Amino acid sequence: MYSMERKINKNWTEVAGYIGMILVHAAIIPTTVMNIMGWSDKLPPLSMVLLIQLGLALFLIRAIANKDTLYTISNGFGFVTQTILLAIIVFK
Repeated sequence: MYSMERKINKNWTEVAGYIGMILVHAAIIPTTVMNIMGWSDKLPPLSMVLLIQLGLALFLIRAIANKDTLYTISNGFGFVTQTILLAIIVFK
């Protein structure tokens, strides 16, 4: 019985992690897409994008070393979207 409760709890925490990942990246994507499509010229400060990108890169290194699939996917995706946003800021 205890093992079953533990498995359900582990499954719930995995689902919660993936939902959290989607919500965090949902905050980044609109700004990037709106700038790519030309719908907006408002961009976040360069310093903020660089600090987030550096943090994601360091988190990605840790996730890969720990073989943590959720964080590898999340930080990899975040790093790519931040790189796109950085390119928009620098080359616009």
